[in-house]
Amino acid sequence: MAARCSVVEEPIEATAVTHTLPYYATKLARHGLPSKLMDEPHPATHAFKAIRDQHSMDFSHLLNTSSYVNVVFEDQEEEVAKLGMRVNLADQTVYTQSFDLHNRTLGIVADLWHCPEPEGEENHTFAGACTVGSTEACLLSGLAHKFRWRQWYQRRTPGATKASVRAILPNVVISTQFQAAWEKFFKYMDVQPKFVTPSIKDFKLTASGVEAAIDEHTLFVVCILGNHYGGQYDPVWEINDVVERVNQEKGFQVGIHVDAAS
Repeated sequence: MAARCSVVEEPIEATAVTHTLPYYATKLARHGLPSKLMDEPHPATHAFKAIRDQHSMDFSHLLNTSSYVNVVFEDQEEEVAKLGMRVNLADQTVYTQSFDLHNRTLGIVADLWHCPEPEGEENHTFAGACTVGSTEACLLSGLAHKFRWRQWYQRRTPGATKASVRAILPNVVISTQFQAAWEKFFKYMDVQPKFVTPSIKDFKLTASGVEAAIDEHTLFVVCILGNHYGGQYDPVWEINDVVERVNQEKGFQVGIHVDAAS
C-alpha cells in the first residue's frame, strides 16, 4: 500500500517595501522608468522622485512663457484641483454638486462674453462643456459645427439623405499658422483643411483671403488670437463682416471659431 504524503506550504509573505539606499543609488534611478510591471516593489518616495525627475525634463514652469498652461498656481488653486481627482464629472447623476460647479463656471464665462440667455431653461444653463485643454475644446467645437452643417446641408439639398451627406468631405478655412490641435481635428474627424496664407506684412489673415476660400462645404473659419510666430491677432471683426455677408448672399451657414488658447 502506497504511503500518502502531504506538503505543507509556508505562507508567502509580501516583500517589504523598504529601502535603505538613497534614491539615486537604486536601480530605479539608474535604469529609469519601466514600460512593464516591475518584479519588485519600490518605496512610494522613490517612485515619486522617478516621475518628478522625468517630468522636470519637459520644462521649468517658472520659465515657461510659450505653452498653453498656467505658469504658477496659488496654493488654494492646487488644493481645489486635487478635489477634482476623486470626481468623474461625466457621471452627472452621482456627482451632482461638482456638476453644479461646472455649470456655474460655464455661466460665468458666458456672462463674460455676453452670450444670449438660453430660452426655455428654468435654471438658465448655457450650452457648453468643460474640457481638459484647448485641443479637446477644438475637437468638440469642431464636431458641433460639423453636425450643424450636416443638418443644414441636407435641408438645402433636394433628395439628400443622411447617408449621402455623410459621404461629403466638409472643410474648414484656417490660417497656415494653425496650432497642432487642428491637425488632429482634420485627421480624426474627417475634415479637409483649406489653408489661407496670412499677409506677409503683418502675419494676419485677410478678410478677402477668407472670402475666396469659403464654399458650401465650409463648416467654419478659424481666427487665431495670438499665433505662434509673432503673437498677432487675426482681424475677427473684419472676417465676421465678410462671413455674414457671404452667408446672406449665398444662403450659407458658415460659422467662426476664435482660437484664443494662446
